[in-house]
Amino acid sequence: MGSDDPVTRSWADRILVLDRRWIYLAVAVAVILPLLFPLGLAIRPSKEAIAFRDAIAQLEPGSVILFSFDYEADTRAELDPMSEAIWNECFRRGLRVVALTNYPGGPGVAEPIMRGAAERQGKAYGVDYVFLGFNPDWSGTMLRLGESFKATFPRDHSGRPLEQLPLMREVDSYQNTPLLVSIASSQLAEYWTIWAGGRFGQKIICGTTAIQAVGIYPYYQTGQVLGFLGGLKGAAEYERLTAQTGAATTGMDAQTTAHALIAALVVLGNIAYWSQRRARSG
Repeated sequence: MGSDDPVTRSWADRILVLDRRWIYLAVAVAVILPLLFPLGLAIRPSKEAIAFRDAIAQLEPGSVILFSFDYEADTRAELDPMSEAIWNECFRRGLRVVALTNYPGGPGVAEPIMRGAAERQGKAYGVDYVFLGFNPDWSGTMLRLGESFKATFPRDHSGRPLEQLPLMREVDSYQNTPLLVSIASSQLAEYWTIWAGGRFGQKIICGTTAIQAVGIYPYYQTGQVLGFLGGLKGAAEYERLTAQTGAATTGMDAQTTAHALIAALVVLGNIAYWSQRRARSG
């Protein structure tokens, strides 16, 4: 009976020829179980997330912020938890929100988040928040908003004239919004910093996908962006800072256990390889 016989194989041989389907199953279990039974793993907020939290916390109740949903369905898993946590916190603090999107698919992302937060916090459309909708010319939109919201969006996303909405009688440019929040899957957060921040002095915080976060650091370091959240981890940090337990926190549990499993398999595979090599050379 040779070494290829399953009965005589060493543990190292068995590890190195392990059917990959068992690995896929193990990863699936590592992801699913923490989602069903959250582990509550420790999350240490970064200084960028703390600065993001502070920028919102420093606003007086009744202040109006401008919120831009700068992403579509392809990045909802990463950015929706971020948006949900921010809207919950803004409404909890008594802030009012004027929202828009620079993506044609943005309304489908924005509406359930706004509606859900409003229902949870007992907020009314037109009084506590307004959704302006989508404009195709993102750079022109960013510039025109500095002159007049009503000229840029004469009607809201549902077609109602802005002058009929009580909130929009109080705000009509960046001068009336002490803070702008961009949640972006692209460089649009950077363009808000250039056009709204650089041209009109609008204060800005932003949240991005993890891969886009690296582009925000220079703006944060120079003070052009007051704070930012990077990817699901940033969303989980903000949930922790605002005493929320949402999709980001449980998502980080799943992500951490999956990464730990993969790292363990890599280590185990290397140990098995060197053990097998040593046995053969001996």
